[in-house]
Amino acid sequence: MIQNCPDVPYNPRMPRKIKILPEKPEAAPARRPVGRPSGYRPEYCERVIELGKDGASPAQMAADLGITHRNTLDDWAEVHPEFSEAYTHARTQAQAWWERTGMAGLNADRFNGLVWKTSMQARFRDDYTEKRIQEHTGKDGGPIQTEAKILDASTLSPEERDAVRAVLLMAKGKAGK
Repeated sequence: MIQNCPDVPYNPRMPRKIKILPEKPEAAPARRPVGRPSGYRPEYCERVIELGKDGASPAQMAADLGITHRNTLDDWAEVHPEFSEAYTHARTQAQAWWERTGMAGLNADRFNGLVWKTSMQARFRDDYTEKRIQEHTGKDGGPIQTEAKILDASTLSPEERDAVRAVLLMAKGKAGK
């Protein structure tokens, strides 16, 4: 609503009409959550543990629960502490199943150790992937010192210039072209 203000002295920079805003409502109505409902159910905790005891992967657990993306299990673990504990326990149980299977296979007639090893490295990277860390250091463990030198080509003989040119081309990967 706009009202005239006759009691206010004239000032060319100030409007003579003032807009009065309506009062703000006390509280906005509660919003419904956006997006699809979670689909999480507390009984999933027991089910993932059962699946883990059979050596199931997270993808197999998600498929058994009818979930399209296995990342949903991680999302539920962040939101639901009881599921987080169950999911961690299930993955430990799955690793134990695979380790028992590997141990039993060591004495079997037809056991493919390479397939088992590859599977373990893919499923349980933190425990079964070989990691090599190479660190390069300079003198006394300090940083590697580098030094740039400027080469004055005018002081070189033609043979020396050809040799430098050949080395530079080799470094650039164009040797023999």
